[in-house]
Amino acid sequence: MDNRLLSLYLSRILSGQYIFVYKDTTYKLIYPDIQVKYNAELCAQEAYNSTKYNEWISEEEALIFLIETGLWPVNGDDQIKKIETQIEDYKIDLFKNFLNPKKIKSLRSTLNSLKNTLNKYYNIRHCFDNITVEGYCTTLKNQYILLYSIYNINNDLVFSDHNSVDYNLLNSLSVAINNSIIEIPTFKLIARSEIWRSYWSANKDNLFEKSTINWTDEQKTLVVLTKMYDNAYEHPECPPDKVIEDDDMFDGWMILQKRKSEQEKSKSRTEELLKGKNLNNAKEVFLVANSKEEAENIYGLNDMHSRNIIRERNQVILNSSQDIPEAKLPDVQRDLVIQNNKQFIESRKK
Repeated sequence: MDNRLLSLYLSRILSGQYIFVYKDTTYKLIYPDIQVKYNAELCAQEAYNSTKYNEWISEEEALIFLIETGLWPVNGDDQIKKIETQIEDYKIDLFKNFLNPKKIKSLRSTLNSLKNTLNKYYNIRHCFDNITVEGYCTTLKNQYILLYSIYNINNDLVFSDHNSVDYNLLNSLSVAINNSIIEIPTFKLIARSEIWRSYWSANKDNLFEKSTINWTDEQKTLVVLTKMYDNAYEHPECPPDKVIEDDDMFDGWMILQKRKSEQEKSKSRTEELLKGKNLNNAKEVFLVANSKEEAENIYGLNDMHSRNIIRERNQVILNSSQDIPEAKLPDVQRDLVIQNNKQFIESRKK
């Protein structure tokens, strides 16, 4: 992105408004304060309470319809989580191979394919959101906010008379605004730019001259992303600029740091839980859970390697029609092969 366009986006964010033209008429989107947003939430809640028993379908009913018509698999939500995890894994691989252009090209191709697949899943999963009672109430809330946010060139509300709103015009202006939303990659580019960081460095505590609760969504997004980069720059393992400037690689670095942190926390929780127990150097420890929530907490004590072993074992057991001895489990088989190889190497040294 050239500096001219970057500067335009930044000025828009700093000003707290968006000026646009629709059918030769100039409009201003002046982002509302917290009171308007609160009133919009009340309007949506009132609409939900008065219409939830009408013929609107719920989000749960929409999901059931998708499954019954074959548009959505029963385990579709699990597949989404699986793809999201795969995307995270590929981003980590991108970061780890940032010095290998050939490997990067292959990883990025697969990553982009996974992203496209995930978008398709999302589109199908939420294709009926607009006809659910929740979707209807969300639409009402957004319309309410726009009624108090769209001004003409003379700074007068376009829809000042709420008893005779031109909803065709309102919807058209809403589409025009949505088509000009600043995407997250652009926000990240602005957050790293020198022109923005000069403002940020000069007075990061009082940039917008108003309370944080009245910042626009664009302002909040920019500040959150800027703090994210600040934390990376200050990190003892700060990645090189090439990684920071590549969104997917940088995501990979952050995901890796998060997983390391979770692993350390899991290790600490495990040590605390097993303190004082005589385990005799046991490789595995089984804990009895009294509830589903407790079982999930215990499962969370395992690191990524252990979780992969659990999933692998479960898959083998589910696909088998008979009991499987421990020695036949795939991870145990691998350990035996490694042990035999070590013994063979040691015997050759003598």
